[in-house]
Amino acid sequence: MAELSPGANAPLPARRVTATASCAVPVDVSALLVGPGLRARSDADLVFYNAPEAPGVRWSGDGRQRVEVDLDAVPADAAAVLIAVSLTGATTFGTMPPPRLGLTSGAGDPLVEFTVPGLGPERAIIGLELYRRDDRWKVRAVGQGYAGGLAELLEAHGIEVDDPGEPESAPAVGPPLAAPSPAVPQPTGPQSTVPPPATPPPAESRPPSPPPASEVGYVERCWLVWEDASRSLAAFHSSTEHALVLRNEEIAGRKPAGGFQRLMEAADQRLRADAAQLRDELARVEPQVTPEAAPFDAPAWLTWQPRADLAEGMLLGRLSTAELPGLQVPLILRLPLRRAVWISRGTMPGDSAAYAWSLVTRFLAAVPPGLVGLEVIDAAGLSGAGWLHGFDPSTTARLLGGGVATGPAAAERLRRLLDLVDLRRIGGDDGPSAGPPLRVVVVMDAGAALDGEDSHHLLRLVEDGPLVGVPVLLVETDTPAADSVRTMRVRQVCNDLPSSEGSIGDSWVGAEWTLIPDVLPDTVGGSRAPALFAHVLGIHARAGTAT
Repeated sequence: MAELSPGANAPLPARRVTATASCAVPVDVSALLVGPGLRARSDADLVFYNAPEAPGVRWSGDGRQRVEVDLDAVPADAAAVLIAVSLTGATTFGTMPPPRLGLTSGAGDPLVEFTVPGLGPERAIIGLELYRRDDRWKVRAVGQGYAGGLAELLEAHGIEVDDPGEPESAPAVGPPLAAPSPAVPQPTGPQSTVPPPATPPPAESRPPSPPPASEVGYVERCWLVWEDASRSLAAFHSSTEHALVLRNEEIAGRKPAGGFQRLMEAADQRLRADAAQLRDELARVEPQVTPEAAPFDAPAWLTWQPRADLAEGMLLGRLSTAELPGLQVPLILRLPLRRAVWISRGTMPGDSAAYAWSLVTRFLAAVPPGLVGLEVIDAAGLSGAGWLHGFDPSTTARLLGGGVATGPAAAERLRRLLDLVDLRRIGGDDGPSAGPPLRVVVVMDAGAALDGEDSHHLLRLVEDGPLVGVPVLLVETDTPAADSVRTMRVRQVCNDLPSSEGSIGDSWVGAEWTLIPDVLPDTVGGSRAPALFAHVLGIHARAGTAT
């Protein structure tokens, strides 16, 4: 069982789960199905004692309130299920020991527990969030409080409450002499804006704990941090949008003054607390970083040794945003490569080539010797990669595909690689003298290549090669890629990366991040081999000779 700290998350191995809450006084437990913007799709998404069922979610109160969730039955357009806990009357969570939420499997096995720290005037909280990540489900400890009680919580997620007033009593579900449970304010319809959370627990009251070593590895941790940061940004933007609507109401005299400032301060405090939590989470897993996932100036590279197995991933650079100062999230490309990579032109000449050779260096460092070789294609011969011919002939022949293919040799190399891809797709054997099983194809001046007569061959290589051990890096260097259907199709099937500081959108909420690529320091100019590239390639060559 995992004990979660605020903001932490864990995978859900069970497909049916049950959420409960423990508190010093009786509480109501309810659930809310929400879309990607954390907004309810309709009033029917609220599950509580008076509306105990929704698709995939069921409320039960026989002895102790609980919410049962069948994850496979949750509608596809519902991104998450929020588990809420609320109090009746004027009682607040700050006057009692912190509430504790638990999640168990359908068989009753404990999965996670979360004690909500730092509460004060709040009368309702979002305790847990069950959310989709690709085709998997995860649980996040939220602990987001609302001083306005359940009515404010519901309004914050898109359900308009018709003047809840003083709550009425609902049927008691606890033992005899237990205080009556509050009635849930009745929803009247979805809102168009999502109010922000109430003041969150202060950051100092939410010390993060290191993730269990058995939970996820470093690569997965970086992706989870990026997802959490993106969702925090989305919540912040929703909060500020609602605050601006409220300010207009205050200016018009329809709302009392002060609400706008309170909401803005709460949103900012919550975002800063989330950023601090995520910074600490990354710092705690830094000792797990291996060279291919570390910056080039990190000490890990000083002691790099060839791997005995394929690494989990390799670093592309660091993600940041002005709204989360101090948080830099490592962007890791998972291995093995299942998609081609497009490296766009940078702000300065040579940026894309420098980034390409930096990624090739990382890939060589991530793969055991004897398994990988390079195939460099530059039809025009203007990329400046001629320094590849400076290695000894045996290394050039065995690991570098004979050197850079230019002119007619470029077309011949492309056709030979396509023959290899076709052979592997039908399950054929390369043969003992065919070369390393992994062939990293680096296509320099990709814009010109896509305009050439062999562009249809290149498109096939990009689409089919990565799945059979022939990953492709397309480097947009001298010739800008034309704005054509072919170019658009190629870039759509690639991981599209900027070679200098540029924007990247996440795949969860569409937040915009700035990627700062991590580049070898001696790639500028391109007249000789980068030192670290030569070192890693040399170790591969010596290991191959020894075997």
